[in-house]
Amino acid sequence: MKHNQVDQLHISIQNKDGIVEEDTANAITSTNNNGVFDILPDHANFITLIKKYLIIHNSLDEKKEIKFTEGVLEVQKNNVNIYLDIFSDN
Repeated sequence: MKHNQVDQLHISIQNKDGIVEEDTANAITSTNNNGVFDILPDHANFITLIKKYLIIHNSLDEKKEIKFTEGVLEVQKNNVNIYLDIFSDN
């Protein structure tokens, strides 16, 4: 499938208290038990446990890194829902 520049991921990051950030991105990088992986626009529907970090790539030279203990990442039709540290007692 051919990508154009308007293809973006719509990201919602939540913790136990609710939504902490909403953003759009060109890609997301994180890690799970299988290693490092990337999510790009038009990615297949996907859910995984994630750990350690999340990198939001807003452009080729702009990115934001978020560190955490553990979380869940769900992709559905370019919508990415991320739930961070929801399993901790803190």
